[in-house]
Amino acid sequence: MAGKEASDVPVLVVGAGPSGLLAAVELARHGIQARVVEREPVPPKQARATAVQPGTLEILAQTGVADTFLQTSVHLAFARVFNASLSPIAEMAFAGAGCQWEFQCSLPQWRTEEILADRLAELGGSVDRGAEVITIKDREEWLDVGLRRADGTAENIQASWVLGAGGAHSVTRGSMAEELAGETYPGTALVADVQVSCDLPRDGSALIASPRGYVLLAPLPDNRWITFVGDLTEGEAGILQRDLSTAAIAATLEHRVAESVRLNDVNWAATFRMHHRQAPELAAHRRFLLGDAAHLSSPFGGEGLNSGMHDGHNLAWKLALELTGHARPCLLDSYAAERGAAAKHVLAVSDRLHRLAHSAVESARTGIFSDPPTPAESAALVRSRSMLDFSYAASHLTGEYQASDWPEAAVPAPGQRYGDRASLTGTAHHLLVSGRAHEISLARLQDRWSGLVKLDRLPADPRRGGPASDWALLVRPDGYVGFRACPADAAGVAAVEAHLSSYLIPV
Repeated sequence: MAGKEASDVPVLVVGAGPSGLLAAVELARHGIQARVVEREPVPPKQARATAVQPGTLEILAQTGVADTFLQTSVHLAFARVFNASLSPIAEMAFAGAGCQWEFQCSLPQWRTEEILADRLAELGGSVDRGAEVITIKDREEWLDVGLRRADGTAENIQASWVLGAGGAHSVTRGSMAEELAGETYPGTALVADVQVSCDLPRDGSALIASPRGYVLLAPLPDNRWITFVGDLTEGEAGILQRDLSTAAIAATLEHRVAESVRLNDVNWAATFRMHHRQAPELAAHRRFLLGDAAHLSSPFGGEGLNSGMHDGHNLAWKLALELTGHARPCLLDSYAAERGAAAKHVLAVSDRLHRLAHSAVESARTGIFSDPPTPAESAALVRSRSMLDFSYAASHLTGEYQASDWPEAAVPAPGQRYGDRASLTGTAHHLLVSGRAHEISLARLQDRWSGLVKLDRLPADPRRGGPASDWALLVRPDGYVGFRACPADAAGVAAVEAHLSSYLIPV
């Protein structure tokens, strides 16, 4: 096998799916050019994961591509349940989720990857396609990575850090001796990019619960739909594993929805198993796991692709600060703890939605329906599936200062996402100050943390009158509240500084 001399890279991203691309884009935005390698020689054109959640749109706004997603996708404001005759049974609206965009964006995964790859190119990066990682070996100060191309050419890379975003069969995870622990749901399902004739509205997803199984349909651009067909019989699964023709898929649909949905054509289709799995450790010796390499969830939650992009968003700013010499060791250590807890939350939400879908099918079979959720339960579930409710409150990167006689401020608690994070520009921490503050202490903080912390003064809010309107919020580069000081007096600002010093090194 031909070869060439080793090359040194600060960050190697293994895999050019949404997780790896988002991480590379964010690293580039923070001034770090990563090398992205992808074993597939050409970009795929498969629909696969299609839902981009409201909480993900917020981070895509920070990344600089939210407008493109909004312009090129179908906006889904509802998740509905129908019977086999397409009579409505239940409806869940995204309105009231508490986000600038209270809907999902629906577009094929290949289009998501294309948008992110274009953004990476704008920032000076690229994807090295047709390069497969074969080995990752430990060295004290770097990792030796062996690449192989289809023509047999080999290359050795000395990478300071490796981001494993290569999917469920991750070579990075394998080099860490990690497995995806958990379970595989019973049965085989079908996923397909289709065009159908039906009376379903195109402003939301539709779960059609039939006594013979379910059909999930969600609109895609160009009058297409993504469909998931489940509860396949052994006979159906056997046929579809051999034959994914339009006729075979049409027969599978007709078995569940008769004449309610007529299949016109199939652009792409595959059979698959659904999983509920997570790697026990998301980081080890200069390696990090992102996306499907780290966790697999049921597609009923529509969170898998999103969770992987949140992984990259969480990691990139921390790794950039490490590479520029501003991070203490505990900063990178926080990735595994924070995203591991977030993955558990995502798996719990997707598992709940998975079981709700199957209970709808069981109700169609038996005619016995469970009590509908209360309005409060529905609202909480909408926030969860929108990826707006998770908190890093347990992270060591959060803290709070509150004077003993100070009333509770009506602002987000440490660990929560800042609700207007999409408007926070740049790559630094933001110190948001409302009301009165100790100006000398703020000036000293600005001088010491110049370039790492941006001071923003918020206008007074008449709804928060009195002393509780005087506060400071330290918002991390990923839009989560790291520290809250009430009030922002000399002691409060000093507490913010002490918190920053716990994981950052000042300029």
